Amino acid sequence: MPRPRRSNLSQRSRTAIRQRNIASQLSDEERDIAREERRVSMERRRALIRATQTQEEREAARETARLETRNRRAYRTDQQRDNLRRARRNGSSVDLNRAAFLYDCTIDYSLHRLVCVGPMDVVCQHCGALKFAGETPGLCCVSGKVVNQ
Repeated sequence: MPRPRRSNLSQRSRTAIRQRNIASQLSDEERDIAREERRVSMERRRALIRATQTQEEREAARETARLETRNRRAYRTDQQRDNLRRARRNGSSVDLNRAAFLYDCTIDYSLHRLVCVGPMDVVCQHCGALKFAGETPGLCCVSGKVVNQ
């Protein structure tokens, strides 16, 4: 009976560690140069692939991409569509770091691309309070331990 294959996970980890160490020793200029070389290499590779493709292959690839996009759009929920629409409509550059402590009434934070809380349509089963979908369940009445009158 043959021996089971051994995982090379430790080798992959060592390789990744070695590559991270090498990358961390590069200066910003060297890192930018390496990034540019990778970009140019990818462009050449794509150009070579395009040059060797026939017209039928190109059309088939376009049709496949078109169908994938159509399917992806068809399976989006209304919430995802609203979030995408809001993000596209407002490419806001508002800095949200510590924004709760530095509130500015002239900024509509709900239009920011990272702010997607949705409607208050979840009802607490203990006290009946309206809450957001991602809000902690027992936050309003400590799961029925506090009675509001």
